[in-house]
Amino acid sequence: MQGNTPVECEILNVIQGAGIWPDCDDKTQLLQAIEALISGGGSGGGGVVAGSEIGSVSAFAMPTPPTGWLVCDGSAISRTEYADLFATIGTLWGAGDEVSTFNLPDLRGEFVRGFDDGRGVDDGRVFATSQDFALENITGRFGGSALSGGNDIFEGVFGDNITGLLDQSPGSGVKQPYGIDFDASRVVSTANETRPRNIAMTYAIKAFYPTSA
Repeated sequence: MQGNTPVECEILNVIQGAGIWPDCDDKTQLLQAIEALISGGGSGGGGVVAGSEIGSVSAFAMPTPPTGWLVCDGSAISRTEYADLFATIGTLWGAGDEVSTFNLPDLRGEFVRGFDDGRGVDDGRVFATSQDFALENITGRFGGSALSGGNDIFEGVFGDNITGLLDQSPGSGVKQPYGIDFDASRVVSTANETRPRNIAMTYAIKAFYPTSA
């Protein structure tokens, strides 16, 4: 639909920008569009400004995102009810039942990493794939003598675990049994996973543009 005057064209642009199809019999559409744009965080509910387009993902400082957004929890949702989102992301994050549903990304407890796309930092990575945790190599050094009074060296992740220490003078030649411990916590902070410092927020995906009744 096109307007006949600059003002009509501008009003139509606002209505369509909010994701509403113009209807000449509905005299509330401009108000609906303004409310939709405001409820979209002031960034243009119709995708006028980057960050609110269908398929965009944002972090929210509350557990439940605003209307028009769905939590990225891997849910299978309707391909017809969320047709715009399905047209945007398809089955990249899962095909659902392969007939009537498709999956949202599941970002709960995950860190998001920029897609390498041939740069070579995260070489060989495929878009929309997950990656298990990993730890960069940790090294250390040990050395010395297996005799009592020897000058043992333990550095980095290595430490001594002396057993059966004999009280003999240096150079006596008496054997001194001992073990070697490997403990990464000697040189790095440790936990049951490898992670950077972080804050928990809610990731949600823009699924539709809300409209007033």
